[in-house]
Amino acid sequence: MKNIRIVFLGIMLLFLVAPLAFAVDNNMSKLIVQGEGKASAAPDKATIVLGVQTRDASAAIAAAENARQMNETITALLATGIAESEIQTSSYTLGTEPQDVPVTTGEKQKAPVFLSSNTVTVNLNNTADVGRVLDAAVSAGSNSIQEVTFDLQNPGPQRDQALTLAILDAQRKAEVAAKAAKVKLGRVLEISEGYGYVAAASRSAAFDVATPILPGKMEITASVTVTYEIS
Repeated sequence: MKNIRIVFLGIMLLFLVAPLAFAVDNNMSKLIVQGEGKASAAPDKATIVLGVQTRDASAAIAAAENARQMNETITALLATGIAESEIQTSSYTLGTEPQDVPVTTGEKQKAPVFLSSNTVTVNLNNTADVGRVLDAAVSAGSNSIQEVTFDLQNPGPQRDQALTLAILDAQRKAEVAAKAAKVKLGRVLEISEGYGYVAAASRSAAFDVATPILPGKMEITASVTVTYEIS
């Protein structure tokens, strides 16, 4: 009977201590700050989306002409030194172009015009080749340059640099805040991070391939939220 009482008292003591520990943790004074960091680098890869569009009253002729021009375009791309594995079909469509609805019921509906569109995505590991590749594609028959974008093959070093600067920025802000509030910084309780990209300028279908392509720089941003214990 005595042993049973001891066990019961021990359980009751445990229930009394546990809420006390939780309350102490909840009442801990904290300081939460945010930090930002940026790192930039010249892009070393490019992605080009280009293709061929053909129109004809005959669907068969539109498709055949499209195939001929696209084959010549791909041959020209391969001749620039691009590996076949870096050229991939993005989309292919064959359909009629939208026709205007007759204003009056007496107006005759126009005959449909068939549009054939074939688009490929080209990956380049050297941004200096972009202009030369575009010139070759256009000369071979490509008449739809949709997009040119730039990126980094390995953004890891820039991400690390941006994260380091973000943490240092958060630490600086925490020290300033603690000094102004006349408190002391304790241990770091939590760090959460996030990344973002500011892409180098891209060019769309409207540009002239004779114009030099300047990729600019990629900017990688990092943001952190740091929680400090204070006393």
